[in-house]
Amino acid sequence: MSADRKIKVLIVDDSAFMRTAIERMIKEDPQMEIIGSASNGQEAIEKVQRLRPNVVTMDIEMPIMDGLHALREIMRVCPVPVLMVSSMTQEGAKVTFDALDLGAFDYVGKPGSGITSNILVLKQNLLAKIRAAADSLPRQPRFTAVEVQPKRPATTTESDTRIDWVVVIGSSTGGPPALQQVLTGISSNLPAPVVIAQHMPGSFTGAFAQRLNMLCNIRVKEAVNGEILQRSVAYICPGDAQTRFRRHPDGRYQFVITPNESEKERYAPCIDVTFFSAAENFGRKALGIILTGMGEDGVRGLKNLKLVGGLTIGQDRATSVVYGMPRAALEQGAVTRVLALSDMANEIELALKR
Repeated sequence: MSADRKIKVLIVDDSAFMRTAIERMIKEDPQMEIIGSASNGQEAIEKVQRLRPNVVTMDIEMPIMDGLHALREIMRVCPVPVLMVSSMTQEGAKVTFDALDLGAFDYVGKPGSGITSNILVLKQNLLAKIRAAADSLPRQPRFTAVEVQPKRPATTTESDTRIDWVVVIGSSTGGPPALQQVLTGISSNLPAPVVIAQHMPGSFTGAFAQRLNMLCNIRVKEAVNGEILQRSVAYICPGDAQTRFRRHPDGRYQFVITPNESEKERYAPCIDVTFFSAAENFGRKALGIILTGMGEDGVRGLKNLKLVGGLTIGQDRATSVVYGMPRAALEQGAVTRVLALSDMANEIELALKR
């Protein structure tokens, strides 16, 4: 939206304390304006239609009508970018992923929910996502998450750990539904592992892996320190940590995962960290993909991967929820090819046959 117009925000939460906390953060940005608040989902639907906000912040657990039901109805009658305000717990993860399936723009942690003890970081995250949401189109539900009967081998063999290639994907805002679309399109006999660095707290990454594992033909799990990489497995880098690779003398590869407390990276997982390690260990046998997201994390690592001969791909503007990371990668010469999200799975399979 234009720079001279304020972003109109509607706050939805049944807790007066939480509404006040979010309101105070938003009021510190002169480009944002709070046009109203609601204490339940039913009230939110009425105010969205009447007040026409640019962005809605939505609590999940509320009386009368919860956030998921309100989100579904808002997307039906008056689509607008909705930012879910979630408890950063394993229990909160499931409903948050349900909200993303229903068309929510993204999520932020509730003040005091444990995602961070730094209120300044929490405020910066909230304001940045409100700005990004205001510049985006409302997300219609792309597809319903339907559990499938995975077409994958029942057991693994020694040869499954003998890999030549690795596929590394980095994503941020808009990443969970994008990754779901990519991974569900990959066949069960992919001759390489897929390693995914998605900006996400540690309380969410395990639940995210479990969710994808029910939907995909390839196995999906959270990566574990010291684990040997296997073909036909997608690994979610754990949140609040950094993920790298190490090559064994026998030619196999293992994960080296370290807590972010000792590394002090801005993002955990940091996409750059994983891309750089992929370039160092796999060289031209690494396929790097950067998907939707704010900022520039992953751009330097992807460019380095390209310099050592790896194939690099960026998501196109039209299918990105936020065209930040892919655009920065393209502008800085880190991308070999630009593809729509719907073409990613097929391109991964073709690239590994070359």
